[in-house]
Amino acid sequence: MGFYDNVSALVPKPIIEGFAKQLLYADVRLEARRFVGFLVVYGLVASVVLALLLAMFFRVQPTHSFIGLFIGLLAIPYLMLSLTADGKGQYVEKVLPDALQLISSNIRSGLTTEKALLVSARPEFGPLERELKRTSTQIMSGVPVDFALKDMPARIKSKILEQTVWLLSRGINSGGEISDLLIQLSNNLREQNALKDEERADVSTYVILIFFSSAFGAPALYGVSSFIVQVMSSQRPNLSGMSIPSAGGVSGFTSSMLAAPKSTITVDFVVFFIEVMIVFGALFSAMVLGVINNGKEKEGLKYLPFLLLCSFSVFFLVRNTLLGVFGPILLK
Repeated sequence: MGFYDNVSALVPKPIIEGFAKQLLYADVRLEARRFVGFLVVYGLVASVVLALLLAMFFRVQPTHSFIGLFIGLLAIPYLMLSLTADGKGQYVEKVLPDALQLISSNIRSGLTTEKALLVSARPEFGPLERELKRTSTQIMSGVPVDFALKDMPARIKSKILEQTVWLLSRGINSGGEISDLLIQLSNNLREQNALKDEERADVSTYVILIFFSSAFGAPALYGVSSFIVQVMSSQRPNLSGMSIPSAGGVSGFTSSMLAAPKSTITVDFVVFFIEVMIVFGALFSAMVLGVINNGKEKEGLKYLPFLLLCSFSVFFLVRNTLLGVFGPILLK
């Protein structure tokens, strides 16, 4: 066993099994234990370095930042593998009706099942091409057709493919006509894909609204709010030093508010709080977009970098513009 294998022995077994499954789905030919050991070692080193840098320049608690960074450096590769596997499965679901129809046509032309699968393995089918060739090879080597077909969903993360293979296996075991069954499955999948496209078009308005509110609307309001807080904070010392009469139309409550001491909440704290709100707002908005578009929260995380970039750009642009235009007048 190598160094990374020894390190991975300290990792819980479910985590290694989860990485192994995602590596298989994503068609990444790496040994799971060695890959997890590599992530743990370099994740620890990178987390220590980044935590020290954050403590030196931003005065962030190193213990908390180390834990967060280490978890993030392990979660990000897993998430990337999972998204790659989902993308592979979605592509297979898109081309599956054409593949089933082509296999059915080849069977009707007189080819055997294994030969029809091999001939139907076209490059435009992408990952499905390799699975069709592998299944055809297994059938030629003596594996029963239904058992060879059931092995396909183990390498492609697709619920539709799994259900299709299950129906096809049941049809073969019951002695049904395979070509007719393939045509029926192909037609049903086409209708299902058409319904998904129609649903996606119907919710496009909600997607646009959520995206613009998270990327532009909320950061712009945050920028205005932070500027107002800074103006009020700069004016409070002047108000507290003024002698405010107790009479003349000014109530005691108003006088006490104007003469209140300077707040302990600084402008830097407000800006930091807004930055945290922007991060969490972009995160949850991305997850909502993923649910609306594909039915999975993690599918929306691919929008997160762009949302963060737009949000922080708009926030600092609005804030700095207001400071540059009105700052010399109001901040005295």
